[in-house]
Amino acid sequence: MSEKKEPESPPVESVNSSEQDLPTVRGQVPHKVWLVQGLYFLERAAFYGLSQPLQNYLQLQPDDPHRPGALGLGQARAVLIVYIWFIYSYSTPLVGGLLADCWLGRRKTIQVGFLIYVLGLSIVTATAFTQRIYGTGGLPGFIVGMFLVGAGTGTVKPNITVFLIDQYPEEEPEIVTLKDGKSAMVSRELTIRFIWNVNYWMINVGGLCGIITTNVERYAYAGFGFAFLICLCLIAASATIFQVGYTKFVTIPPSGNAVADTFGALRRRRNPTHPRQGQTEVAIQLSAEEDGSAPPSRDEAIIADAKTAARACLVFLPFPALMLSINLMDSTLIAQAGTMQTHGLPNDIMYNLNPISVMVFLPFFQSWIYPTLAKKKINFSPEHKIGVGLFCATLSIAYATGIQHLIYTTGPCFNHPLKCLAGNIPNDLSVGLQTPTYVFLAWAEILAIVSGTELAYSRAPASMKSIVQALFNFFSALGSVFGVGVSFAAYDPNMVIVYGSITGFLLFSTFGFELAYLIRGKASG
Repeated sequence: MSEKKEPESPPVESVNSSEQDLPTVRGQVPHKVWLVQGLYFLERAAFYGLSQPLQNYLQLQPDDPHRPGALGLGQARAVLIVYIWFIYSYSTPLVGGLLADCWLGRRKTIQVGFLIYVLGLSIVTATAFTQRIYGTGGLPGFIVGMFLVGAGTGTVKPNITVFLIDQYPEEEPEIVTLKDGKSAMVSRELTIRFIWNVNYWMINVGGLCGIITTNVERYAYAGFGFAFLICLCLIAASATIFQVGYTKFVTIPPSGNAVADTFGALRRRRNPTHPRQGQTEVAIQLSAEEDGSAPPSRDEAIIADAKTAARACLVFLPFPALMLSINLMDSTLIAQAGTMQTHGLPNDIMYNLNPISVMVFLPFFQSWIYPTLAKKKINFSPEHKIGVGLFCATLSIAYATGIQHLIYTTGPCFNHPLKCLAGNIPNDLSVGLQTPTYVFLAWAEILAIVSGTELAYSRAPASMKSIVQALFNFFSALGSVFGVGVSFAAYDPNMVIVYGSITGFLLFSTFGFELAYLIRGKASG
């Protein structure tokens, strides 16, 4: 994606009312932002390259004649383990966000996170080789290594998304002259939105690393070890580049323990001796000095920040349902592909249709759909984008339900695929039929996740930006909690019921969110 650069005119000291009516354009993106984008791309490439082979690595036997395997735990156990790991890796950002906002700052927290990440992937990679060569070490190494990888991604992911915008400092509004000679106002909001969209586009480019790792796992001797080694090299490169440029990045110092400050302010507010309306400013200050507490004016500011953060998190309520559907791509949809005719392709390569779809359609949404709606003065707010994204996810899983029904009504094994005749025989249905599932989920991500990330940043108070971003990830972890429940029923011949139930849950979440949004809009109007 290329950025159109407009000739800049000198910054203006102030913006009068006539200038406020000018059309808005995005500004230029600093080089440091692009560098952080590149680091995040490498980290996400390592993460997705690692996660896509996991279902096969855990589920299948090493002597499976059709698909690569290692530990042979079976489908239900493999799905359960994958979901537990997702719960863990989406919950650890709460710790990473607190570390950054309260004590270490974002730059130091990211540095520590990279070190943990590299150590964890080193263990997973080494034990994948020992499992293939010596037949031992795979499961213990997987548990220890993935525990560290989850801790690493939990400290890097919520902070690097905020650290990205830290590299784009606020400036005075300025007027630029466009190529057609007209004047326009540079909009920080539009620029940040552009940065988020490019960020999500690059994340999905990184997601294509799964094409490499899933092919390596299939065709190379000790394939899982070499697949994980690729991911280790990627995260090591990202960590090294970050360390080299460590002192060059803009960093925001930690603001203190915002959580402890909030509880302290609430405790003092409930205290009967808390100053009441009518007390003089001198009396309030003297009272605060006597008991060593913060003055009420500061307490009120702390509580106001906490309320702002809580309101920002309300928009995350439907995300467990959305993330449940997205996480299916790493588990049951891979297993579904394994019961279909893959025409020589690895069954877990189908996942990559999702990032490819995001890469194709995100510029289309950014450059055509959103501007067209804005010109027609249609208010396509971030909340409404989330609602439409939820509906796209509903369509996706409804389609997957239909595909599963087709699998069960097609021979030779019907509703017990891979378990008839000589065994490991897929049903006569092309895996290409899965394609719309991944496309609909890509639309859901473009609309909902990008908007959720934007809202998590723009509506969070300055002292809690990493914490709110971490809470956004935590709500995603709740989707994996639901997935754990799904895993106990995720085996043939139950999958039509499983997908149908998830479709109903998504439909309920979609209408519930849109109804709440409409009611809130009318109340505020």
